[in-house]
Amino acid sequence: MLSLVGGIRVARLMIASTVLWYATLLLFVQMQTVPTAIACLMLTGFSRSLAMISIAVILMRTAAENFRGRVMGVRMMVIYGLPLGLMAAGSLIEEIGFAATGTLYAMGGLALMLAVVLRWRADLWSVHAPANAR
Repeated sequence: MLSLVGGIRVARLMIASTVLWYATLLLFVQMQTVPTAIACLMLTGFSRSLAMISIAVILMRTAAENFRGRVMGVRMMVIYGLPLGLMAAGSLIEEIGFAATGTLYAMGGLALMLAVVLRWRADLWSVHAPANAR
């Protein structure tokens, strides 16, 4: 997929697709009809996949060859923490409702992405950054 968008810098693609992912999640939790919710979920899934692929590409490009397995192992440990957040979401949905929980999670994701971009902007946004190499 990334080869289809060869003119786009990967780190910038990761940032944009992650923002789109959380923005479409914010839209999804407010949907009132099934057809629009399905369309929104399709766009959410596409942007999430693009973000995850971009992250993997950046990790593989920037990690030394002898550390790639370790880096991907740590990435998997982070991703496997997802069920804990999902269990917390189930409890929150019971307490405050689906729309409020979804909004809280999506806003949290956007806030954390903004923090990452601000903290590592030179490593992610610069055209000459290793993460943006072609």
